[in-house]
Amino acid sequence: MPQVQIRKIESYDPAALDAAVKSFLREMPLSRVNRSKRVLIKPNLLGAYLPERAVTTHPAVVEALVRYWLEKGKEVWIGDSPGGALNVERVWETCGYNDLAKRYPVKLVNLSTSGFRELDYEGTKVKISEVFWRCGIIINVAKYKTHSLTGFTGGLKNLYGLVPGLIKTDYHRLYPATKDFAALLLALYRLTRSRVSYSFIDGILGMDGAGPSAGRVRNFGLLFGSRSIPAMDYTAARLMGFRMGDVPYLREALHGDGILPSRIKVPTSFQDFTLPDVDIRVVKLRKELLKYVPRIGRKIFQKVYYFHPRISERCKSCGLCVRSCPVHAITPPAPGILPAVNPKVCIKCMCCHEMCPHHAVDIHKSFLAGLVTR
Repeated sequence: MPQVQIRKIESYDPAALDAAVKSFLREMPLSRVNRSKRVLIKPNLLGAYLPERAVTTHPAVVEALVRYWLEKGKEVWIGDSPGGALNVERVWETCGYNDLAKRYPVKLVNLSTSGFRELDYEGTKVKISEVFWRCGIIINVAKYKTHSLTGFTGGLKNLYGLVPGLIKTDYHRLYPATKDFAALLLALYRLTRSRVSYSFIDGILGMDGAGPSAGRVRNFGLLFGSRSIPAMDYTAARLMGFRMGDVPYLREALHGDGILPSRIKVPTSFQDFTLPDVDIRVVKLRKELLKYVPRIGRKIFQKVYYFHPRISERCKSCGLCVRSCPVHAITPPAPGILPAVNPKVCIKCMCCHEMCPHHAVDIHKSFLAGLVTR
């Protein structure tokens, strides 16, 4: 019976976070805590976003973890590999982690520049940062958000940051279909799960709508924690209103760990609870209706039911979308000319939508798709 802990915390109050972290981490085996000298805290640092934008893991949650592990005499590293071609120093600064490193004796680690190991899981090869293998305790700290490709992003999707730098972008090119990308995430999970000590989801501020970066900031007021990533993700997604099939990796992740959803232990007050007024419609998987269309008619259906990214007039011509596109489907900006997405080349991975710091990439829908998702 895997346990998912959930605590109602309305704001990033240090005392409340310290109490929650201390309570949650009692589940960790003392043997691992005692024999490990170094802790890696792996937040979600998608890009250079201010904490109040609810795109990245709030530094106050990580700070509570830092205090906890320093008090236990551990060496603490904080590491991630932000998406696309981002300047990592700018990410540390904007997300509030440089300030954290100034106030505590911790090390900020760029997982993109520390080498990697390429491992194989049932024929799927995944490159994982070498830093992951150099730390005895791994604390996975995700952000509570919707996601344009996977519907929901939680603890399992947060492990994708263990893949170095632009290798992530290359994987989007190699695995453009939602089902194939979900299989890659599952392979990554299988290769890393035995070393992930504990996972959190920061849902005090979260996001619905067009996540993971252009959605609506919500004060969900929740902090999740569990030793089981699939159980935690299932519970957090359910509270948002997602069904099992809405998140492409959930069923297989639970099944692979031998977990029945009905056997997941949660606090009594959250057993039948669903968050009110959560907008998950815009991230419903774009191929959801294909299962109701006969195979012979799918090509015709896809011509009238489609989504693709489009650069809007809000664009600041920073070029980040161009550098982050895995198939070079976006023309670079020029004086007086905005970038443009070539829909014939675009694989609809939504990396441009995910990475744009100016919310300038809209998701264009065909007339039918707009009617269905209204």
